[in-house]
Formats: sequence, C-alpha cells, structure tokens
Amino acid sequence: MMGAMRSVENKVFVPAKTGASTTMRQGQLLRLTDVEGQQPVDFWAFSKENPWEYLSCEHTKTSIRRLYPRQGDSVFTNYRRPIVTLLEDNSPGQHDMESAACDQARYKELGVTGDHPNCQDNLHLELKKLGVGLKGVFQPWNLFTKFLLHADGTFTFEAPNTQPGDNLILRIELDCHIVISACPQDVTDTCGGNPTDVLMEIGA
Repeated sequence: MMGAMRSVENKVFVPAKTGASTTMRQGQLLRLTDVEGQQPVDFWAFSKENPWEYLSCEHTKTSIRRLYPRQGDSVFTNYRRPIVTLLEDNSPGQHDMESAACDQARYKELGVTGDHPNCQDNLHLELKKLGVGLKGVFQPWNLFTKFLLHADGTFTFEAPNTQPGDNLILRIELDCHIVISACPQDVTDTCGGNPTDVLMEIGA
C-alpha cells in the first residue's frame, strides 16, 4: 500500500537487533515497516542544524496532550518545534513515549550475563556513522509497541499486536538525522520474545 508515499527513493533493510540511520530533508517522507509483525522500532530524530535539538517525548506529550501521537499529530523537539508528523498509520497505533531504550544495564537488571545487543548502543553506533558527536542518553519514541498504562499507575510490557507489513509514514518537518533500532529485547514480551527485521523507506 503506497498511501501518502507516491515514490520511494531508497530502501534500507534493517536486520533484527541492529540499527540504521539517514539524514533527511524537510518535506521528505519516511516509511517504517514491521516486516514479520510484533517488532517494535526505537526511533530518534536530531536537528541537522543543531543536534542538541532533538525529538523529545516529554515535550511532545505536553504539546499534543496525549501519551503518544496518533495519525495527524506532530512530534516535537525539546525546543518545542515539530520535527516529524505521523502522516499515516497502518498499524494498531501503539507508539509508546514512556519507556527508555534498552541498554546493557537493563539486560543486567533482567538477569542477563555478558553483553547483549541493545537499542542504546545501536543509537550511538549510528550517530558515529553520521558524524554526529552527541554523548548522552536520549529517550526514543517506541513505535509498534504494546506498553499498557493501568489505572493504578503500573504498566506492563506486552507482545505487540502488529501484523506482518504493518507500517507508518512520517513527514519530516526539519532537516534532521534519523536513527532507528530494530529492538533486540528478547527477555520481556516487548518483541513477542522474538526480535525480527524492519524496513526503512525514504520517499516523497
């Protein structure tokens, strides 16, 4: 289904547990596809002009007055400017903005010994490839997740409802660096216990 994206300029296949990145211009479109289903994508965006202006979940929630964006909503930076807009959502629409990226400390917390692939390391590897010298911990927008907030204030990580081929399309609102991670989480139900592949397409 092409939908809002009329043409594709570039396709990037992202194997399970790995990351990918690209630099995009204002007005371009980005389609992210859950190839096999039940695969979350950690998503970051950093202004090309000043990478210390970046996609901010906390600022977005304040601006849109929701816990996560829906189709038609923009996502905002820490300078309160739109950086991407969720133009089309062909998925169950569960895109968490509450949870940090998985990292080595999280897997140790879950009882894993030794190194484990993780979204935080994927982010910094991709930033290095882009030549962006940022150091720090940055909150991702967790696409295709099923993280449920309950009335008593607790939340649970459940297997996503996405099916093979479910996707979303983002419109780029600022020239920016995009980083994604096909989440490697195989200890909790975040990826249904089986991390799989993601497709990233750039078009117009």
